[in-house]
Amino acid sequence: MSTTNTSTTTRATKTAEEKVAIKDAKILQLQNEKKKILQQEKARERKARDNRLYRRHGLLEKYLPELIEMADHQFEMFIKRGIKTKYGIKILYDILGLPIPKEVAEQVGIEQPNANGSSAKSPQSQQQEQ
Repeated sequence: MSTTNTSTTTRATKTAEEKVAIKDAKILQLQNEKKKILQQEKARERKARDNRLYRRHGLLEKYLPELIEMADHQFEMFIKRGIKTKYGIKILYDILGLPIPKEVAEQVGIEQPNANGSSAKSPQSQQQEQ
C-alpha cells in the first residue's frame, strides 16, 4: 500500500499565481532601481550646474566687484544691455570658435554674409533704416 503525498508534489512546482507574484516583485525592484539611478543622475547634473554657476558668478564678481551690490533686476539689465549685444555675441562665438547662428544674429541685429559673400541685413536693421 503506497500512499502518494499529493501536497508535496503540487508544492514542489509553483503555481502560476506564485510565478506571476515573483515576477511582479522583480519588476517592482527593477523599477525602483531605475528610479534611483535616474535620481542620482539628476543630482549629479544639478551639482555640476550649481558648481558651474558658482564658479562663473565668482569670476564676474572678481572682475566686476560692483555686481555684488546690484539687485537682481539690475544684474539682468546689465546682462541684456552690456553682454547680449552685437559686440558681446561676436566675442562669445569667436571664443567658442563657432559661427553665429542665424536666429541669434537676427535677435541682436548682426548682419551675416550671404553665400555670395555680401552682407545680409537683419530684419531689425532693415526696419531701423526705414
